[in-house]
Amino acid sequence: MSRRARLALIVGSAIFQAWPAIRLARSPWRGEIAFRCAAQSELPGAPAAAVAPGRRDGFASPDSPGVSVHAGSIAELPDGTLAAAWYAGSREGAPDVRILMARRPAGPLADWGPPRELVSRESASRELGRHVRKVGNAVIFADDSGRLWLVYVTIAIGGWSGSSLNVKGSTDGGETWTPSRRLALSPFFNLSELVRSQPVPLEGGGFALPIYHENMAKFPEILWLAGPPGGALSWRKSRISWGRSFIQPAIAPLGPREAVALLRTCAGERAVGAARTSDACASWSPVRRLEGLPNPDAAVGAVALPGGRLLLAFNDSVSDRSNLKLAVSSDCGASWLRIATLEEEGGAEFSYPFMIRSRGGRIHLVYTWRRRRIRHVEFDDSWLEERVRAALGGQAR
Repeated sequence: MSRRARLALIVGSAIFQAWPAIRLARSPWRGEIAFRCAAQSELPGAPAAAVAPGRRDGFASPDSPGVSVHAGSIAELPDGTLAAAWYAGSREGAPDVRILMARRPAGPLADWGPPRELVSRESASRELGRHVRKVGNAVIFADDSGRLWLVYVTIAIGGWSGSSLNVKGSTDGGETWTPSRRLALSPFFNLSELVRSQPVPLEGGGFALPIYHENMAKFPEILWLAGPPGGALSWRKSRISWGRSFIQPAIAPLGPREAVALLRTCAGERAVGAARTSDACASWSPVRRLEGLPNPDAAVGAVALPGGRLLLAFNDSVSDRSNLKLAVSSDCGASWLRIATLEEEGGAEFSYPFMIRSRGGRIHLVYTWRRRRIRHVEFDDSWLEERVRAALGGQAR
């Protein structure tokens, strides 16, 4: 190796190793980080629940025969309006896949409006100024000012291992959006970063958004975001774990500095993975597989409940996604009680659950329904408690 080549290798290695420190030095997260983890229903100024107690089912997307629909996410604006995003196309990973959004106004009888296109391969290429071969997962969420964020995946070459993350924002409830901006998460290739689960808001502003790496290695990460997506945006990333077995973390905060990450398992024993942090993601316990909670290499959804409990939406199988169930934990994820079966049909797919707790204290869950639609299920604490009591009664018998 020539002297010049050795020097280039040393400089490149130094930049790669120093990149996290450089990003941290330029970020607003140099002090102590705390999750905003109070139950949404306890937040000051939270509106009263807009619908009657109990459960309500519907669809956020219309039925479109011949179109593959997948990877829904949902957000709530300060006025109670709901916004959902997903992708749709001839098949997953096809060039014609588009990211769509629909809204549902606040109100007891409100229905979801027609979807509108947010991102296509062509629009992403134009806004980013680079070739985009296809688009994928998108997560929509809102900050306290009512600004909507959309973080989504683009692929320039190859499959999901060639992915990058991008962000755009809206200050008018999704009517208009800023141009897409690519997030540089690595000083070199900036590839193999994907998103799936809802972010955790931080005290003082900003978000901890779960992401994951999927190439030769597969592991979960955190993307730290602060500032308006169309303005002076700051970001950095950190890791939850290394390895090849766990991706798509769903993070539920248990306190200002404590949280549990529940993970999809893509190698080894087919069971939901779990890790804990007690220092706001600065460090994590080793990921362990949860006994009695199978996982068929599929995403899970999780949200924190009042009283320190956790709610999990998952496929209760090691082999397929033909059911979707809810389970509750009262001991930080150590043990789980199955409380409801939302879907169950052999040969069908019900997958990619995504949950939030609204300001009014209701759970909003969206998931892929037969790869044809995005289903929306909402329920309150009273419905949840009835399911818990019934499940405990069944155990007693």
